[in-house]
Amino acid sequence: MAQEAQGAPGNEELPDIPGYRIDSHLGSGGMGHVYLGTSPSGRQVAVKVIRGNLAHQPDFRGRFRREVTAARQVSGAFTAPVVDADPDADPPWMATLFVPGQPLDERVTKGPALTDEELYRLATGLAEALRDIHRVGIVHRDLKPGNVLLADDGPRVIDFGIVRAADDAALTAPGLTGTGVTIGTPPFMSPEQIRAQKDVGPRSDIFSLGSMLTYAASGRVPFDATDVYTLVYQLVHEPPKLDALPGWLRPTVERCLAKEPDDRPDAAELLALLADTYPGTLEGPATPPAASPAPAAPDAETDSDADSATGTASDGEGDTAADVDARRDTASDAGADADTASDATDMGSVTTDLGRVPTPPPRRGRRRRALTVAAAVVAVSTIAGGLVYEFRAGGESTGTRPTTRARTVTSQPKGSAEYLAAQSGSPNFSYAYHDSPERRPDGWRQWQYNLQNSDCVYADSSLVCLGDRAVRIDAATGKELWRNSKVSTYGSQNSPVVVGDIAVVNVGDRLVGLSLADGSVKWRYATAVLADRLMSDGERVYSLTEDGTVYSVDARTGTKPWVEGSHYPSRSGTVGQRVLGDRFYVFTTKDTEIGDDYVTVLDKDSGRRLDSFKLPAVCSPGTEALLEEDGRPRLYCVAVDKYSAPSGQGVLRMELAKGAEVTRTEAGAALGAGQAGPELSVTPGRVMYVAPTATGGELVSVDAARRKELWRVPIPSKGHTDAPPIQAGDRVYVVNGQGAAAFDARTGKLLYRHSLPYLDDDSDFDIGLDTEPLVAGGILYAPSTKAGWVALDTEAT
Repeated sequence: MAQEAQGAPGNEELPDIPGYRIDSHLGSGGMGHVYLGTSPSGRQVAVKVIRGNLAHQPDFRGRFRREVTAARQVSGAFTAPVVDADPDADPPWMATLFVPGQPLDERVTKGPALTDEELYRLATGLAEALRDIHRVGIVHRDLKPGNVLLADDGPRVIDFGIVRAADDAALTAPGLTGTGVTIGTPPFMSPEQIRAQKDVGPRSDIFSLGSMLTYAASGRVPFDATDVYTLVYQLVHEPPKLDALPGWLRPTVERCLAKEPDDRPDAAELLALLADTYPGTLEGPATPPAASPAPAAPDAETDSDADSATGTASDGEGDTAADVDARRDTASDAGADADTASDATDMGSVTTDLGRVPTPPPRRGRRRRALTVAAAVVAVSTIAGGLVYEFRAGGESTGTRPTTRARTVTSQPKGSAEYLAAQSGSPNFSYAYHDSPERRPDGWRQWQYNLQNSDCVYADSSLVCLGDRAVRIDAATGKELWRNSKVSTYGSQNSPVVVGDIAVVNVGDRLVGLSLADGSVKWRYATAVLADRLMSDGERVYSLTEDGTVYSVDARTGTKPWVEGSHYPSRSGTVGQRVLGDRFYVFTTKDTEIGDDYVTVLDKDSGRRLDSFKLPAVCSPGTEALLEEDGRPRLYCVAVDKYSAPSGQGVLRMELAKGAEVTRTEAGAALGAGQAGPELSVTPGRVMYVAPTATGGELVSVDAARRKELWRVPIPSKGHTDAPPIQAGDRVYVVNGQGAAAFDARTGKLLYRHSLPYLDDDSDFDIGLDTEPLVAGGILYAPSTKAGWVALDTEAT
């Protein structure tokens, strides 16, 4: 339940957290107290301060440090990520993005009841959040209505990645079983948690989600008892009570609540089940959420002001009066992990956090309306304008502004074209495009802009970025031109697309068209949860769901020229899309479980299915790049087999046709770090990729037509990267965790190197990058795990 901001618990003073002003106490839970804090830039965070009895347990800090580091990697539209922490402080603490919004349990208790559409968006949003959490090896272990906040652009899962550290710290007590009962919230725990099994895995969260969806739909939990002992017995031995669920939701929840973990779907399967059973439709422009306290016109949905519009750096002053009022109204209602001390229930020998066993809400008629909760998702340590930053180039402090020499670009990447303002620069995902001095922004200077965990595209001498907010940044100075805090997502590989005067962004369950001039919302288009990145052909924007449904949306108007129904659902859980010429290609896994082995070909203009066939070789999902060679489409990808999956063992080159001949180049360097094959930078016959090494990586160039390696050079900086190399002009650019470099595309000669600010918490978990850098006129716009985005002049001498 959301709490009003209050003083510190009891008579304690508010804690002193370096870098943050602690404003008030939000609540308490099993691990500690949660406070509302403010960063120097005025941004609000939820700061959890760990209890002293945990902090002083042997080895707790080491586990806590590893968990915080792993939790930083959680990315997605429906999670509130960890953005700062100090496991070595006394006491340890961590900060997450503060999400003003109504907790799910409060909405269910106070009403009105959720409509079917709201239930569907809640279920798919939470399933996607769990998918993102589980992908980085984290199990939430305390998924409950109090840990879900409702924002106007979807639910947010909070307090993830920490319960695991508490479990490891022996926070159990003897009682119901021989091994003890893990701390949790029994109405939403799984049978394996009740048994205190050590191997509680991701499908435990799926069970909790099934219980939570039952509660959200009916106001009652599926296992309901007056005491914890009876409740625990029901969880382990008795079937759930699901009579009050709507018919379309019940079969899916039944599968989630299976007693054995292997009988439950994983998060990706759950998304497919929900899409198959939901009777409604999400097609057509979505109804904008009702503003609080009064509806705002589309032009008022941007946080830009006169200063921002003229390029003047602002530090939060760009928020409209409505935004300030919304934050003031919701700051006292938001409950980031706000379990009160009185909620902890002591049942003799059983130590458990019952929370509030939910009570049925008042029965009210269902009304089809949008959620009216406030939803300004705010960031931590955000610097609104660009900062002049003294970097270290080539390992030495520059001390003075570098000079730039005039340089003639000797060649352009073969088979490439002008940069299109979408991820990879083109819809064929070749990561190769033209560059020249004419693209260099006038008046450029070094800068950085703090927007971590975000993606950007280059458009009209600016960067358009999407992270915890949508922003447009002047490419020359780093100054913020506008921001829209109501449009947000989390995680990488979620790049905007710019077509003309419209920037299109994916916020999880819908596409939003923003004015490039001022950031105001021009249109919305509802979709199911998307499985792949947006792409554009310069006229339309294309998106793809996990079941293979393709959405084609006019970028300027938000209307759909066509929607193509389900193709083969991918057994690997990934679906890829590419555009080349007048064809649209969908890559899926049909007959294997290790990679993409099937392609469906559509007419790009009408959506009409033209062909579908099995690929002559299996590609590592997400590594496909298309080029037109000799008038024919040709596919490049990373080869994968049952012995090497999910990493690759070679580079494939084939004509994209039935029964085509395949050329395979065996890799002398690693193709992937055990999770997936690397994305490729491709020109006709030549492929470049980053191979992981113990020190940071190598840039590898192979001739895929002649099946030989051309050269291999070490990347001068340390750190992991999943980002592809970028061929722009006659150079190739690489960014990893600690630095950036530019090489001669023909010879591999190192031409430029530069260090980048990076996160370092002394753990064994390497924080890498999977966000591609951008290049314009020799200026490299590099993502940084610590600084957000950094602008560097690779032509400087």
